[in-house]
Amino acid sequence: MQSSRLKDRDYVRAALIGACALLAALAVLIFKQAADVRTLSARLSAVYQKAFYETCELMEGMSTNLRKLLVTGSAQQEQILLSEISRQAQGAQDNLAQLPLGEGAVSATIKFVNQAGDFATSLAGRLAGGSAISDADYENIATLSETAGELSVGLGELLARYEAGEDVFSGDYAETGEESLYPLTNPATSYPTLLYDGPFSDAAGQTEYRALQGLAEVDQAGAERALRAFLGTEAVTELRFENESSIPVDCYEFSVTANGYSLSAGVTKAGGEILYILPNEDVTDVVLTDAQAVAAARAFLTARGYGSMQESYFSRYDGILTVNFAAVQDDVVLYPDLVKVQVSLRDGAVIGLEAGGYLRNHVEREFTLPALSEEDALARLGGRLTAQEARLCVIPENANEYLCYEITASDASGEYLVYIDAQTGAEREILQVISDENGDLVM
Repeated sequence: MQSSRLKDRDYVRAALIGACALLAALAVLIFKQAADVRTLSARLSAVYQKAFYETCELMEGMSTNLRKLLVTGSAQQEQILLSEISRQAQGAQDNLAQLPLGEGAVSATIKFVNQAGDFATSLAGRLAGGSAISDADYENIATLSETAGELSVGLGELLARYEAGEDVFSGDYAETGEESLYPLTNPATSYPTLLYDGPFSDAAGQTEYRALQGLAEVDQAGAERALRAFLGTEAVTELRFENESSIPVDCYEFSVTANGYSLSAGVTKAGGEILYILPNEDVTDVVLTDAQAVAAARAFLTARGYGSMQESYFSRYDGILTVNFAAVQDDVVLYPDLVKVQVSLRDGAVIGLEAGGYLRNHVEREFTLPALSEEDALARLGGRLTAQEARLCVIPENANEYLCYEITASDASGEYLVYIDAQTGAEREILQVISDENGDLVM
């Protein structure tokens, strides 16, 4: 009898163990499935985010290129711009189709993108066959440009909501495609994570740092002395070595406090040149005017031996003004030789500097006399533009440099910079100047 009871207890024990094992297995399975769901959800979210940002970027480019197409005077540029518009339209269509939104939310936008792409492809074909852009074509381009601009504003608002944490890709929005999601198009302006960039600052240039060639290497102590002298010995109250880096060139990196501002800085090993200075804090007090800050930046560069420099465009963010300077040789502006300076509008202190372009490219140039006169260059301007002024400059293109006339011109839609090759007369580039309450930039 006792043996029977023992056997019953063994059966119960075995059943309990089996049940526990089963529960454990189920728990593991549920946990794994939950993890898989989270992973899949994260992947889908990443796909949606990528598609959204790429849509924003492509629409910005299409909007800008449509505006440029209205004013270019070069048949070659017309073909380039039309090709870009067609490519951007196709890319935007592909990305819009990936977003988790109801068809009603994006159908009108996709229709517009298709129309713009088809128009660009058709017009490019006619131009290749020897036709010219007609007045009717210009009217269509103007309409497409205006619509693209309006869509850009809508996408900008949607992007701001998305980056503020609003889940615009789920719930009622995806079901109804309500007005708050339509139209779905805007430029995602992704400008300088480092400092404001002006004309040609993103162009491919020299990979070697030509201004550093032949300079003796400095040790850490020498780099510290160079940084103190650059910022002002009396201005520096704290300086701490952080590490060495080879990105983008061999340098020493420091944390520094100067004029009461917390900064990060990089000093090249070759020659002990200042590669960059970045502010680690915002400036909220605005005391100086933009003109005073530009003057402070220019005086700072002159005192540091940069020689003749020409400021072009500036941008203001809160209490910091960023000014774009290019070196000047024989009255020719050297756009590859860029230095970008950030000035505190509180007191005029220089709290940021990026000299990568200058150190990569700044060498003495040997200029060939222009084959075109300034009058010849102005005559090649698109007929819809009115010129204000012209000057000689050097611009980078595909790792090469070209002597050009930079012509400031405008039409009813805004201001443009047109670059006419001083030797061949070709229109090498056209940029639109965008001005708002924060300053100017070019696209």
